[in-house]
Amino acid sequence: MKRHLSLATVAVILLGAPGADGAQIFRKVGTAGAQFLKIGVGARAVGMGETFVAVSDDASGIWWNPASVARITLDGESRLSLNHSTWPADISHEFFGYAFTYGGLPGAYAVNATILQMDPIPRRTEYRPEGTGENFDAGSFNLGLTWAKNLIDRFAFGLTAKYLHLGLDDENADGFVVDFGTLYYTDFRTIRIGMAIQSLGPSIKFIDDSFPMPTMFRVGAAMDAYQSDHHNLLIAFEFDHPADNAERASLGGEYSLKALEPNAKLQLRGGYRFNRDEENLAAGFGVEFPTGSASWMRVDYGFSAMDFLDDTHKFSAELRF
Repeated sequence: MKRHLSLATVAVILLGAPGADGAQIFRKVGTAGAQFLKIGVGARAVGMGETFVAVSDDASGIWWNPASVARITLDGESRLSLNHSTWPADISHEFFGYAFTYGGLPGAYAVNATILQMDPIPRRTEYRPEGTGENFDAGSFNLGLTWAKNLIDRFAFGLTAKYLHLGLDDENADGFVVDFGTLYYTDFRTIRIGMAIQSLGPSIKFIDDSFPMPTMFRVGAAMDAYQSDHHNLLIAFEFDHPADNAERASLGGEYSLKALEPNAKLQLRGGYRFNRDEENLAAGFGVEFPTGSASWMRVDYGFSAMDFLDDTHKFSAELRF
């Protein structure tokens, strides 16, 4: 009898443990504010399943890993990135990033902005459920300034300071966060390792309640699994730890057809995000082409499949000059 009771006790403990972990994770969901800071930018990065903290070799890397700014401007070039994405409920998400070096100042710099907005919403009351004839709006934005430097030829560090603003009708709130990251190019099989901590800052007060920032820790690795004169296969892996949810992982890749160079280069992308409620499967493509003797442009499209909501579509354009 005692043996049966002991076995039953162990079974309850083992079976109850996952439920306890799930409850612990559930208690974290919805506890952080400024959730728009977690929305990934760049159709290329999203098309690769958001495995970009170690790739970050274009101007959208300003958002993913500030250290990338030192790498993409290494030859004195400037990068400009424009991004637009559509979300369910007529919500749009925009990102602008510009990376550059300036005169004899040490390091590299970038400015960026992110905007989340929606169409005006009819104002309704319990007495006028059909609408009062007035509208209200909601939206958020942030402005960021980045400094990055190559500390040695293979290791870079970057820091971004961001001012953010949240608005809902006549209510609003302002805050301040920082991102910082590192990027290390190893000497083994083109492997690079990236790490970033995003949205680290004090709590923000909206109306009568205070909310912590949605701090995110990212670490990942990337490598060129296959290289030739006409083909290249880039693979990447990333692990994310959000402060307000469970850990998650992503796996992605990008195939580049270089046979058409110098006239064009075609890219196909795909990725999968594990332990997500939405946006698991991702895919996309891009086209690079020269726009002058020392400049080029890349146009990208990214797609994220949703389980319960409408799928999201992301469009990007990057100019190097």
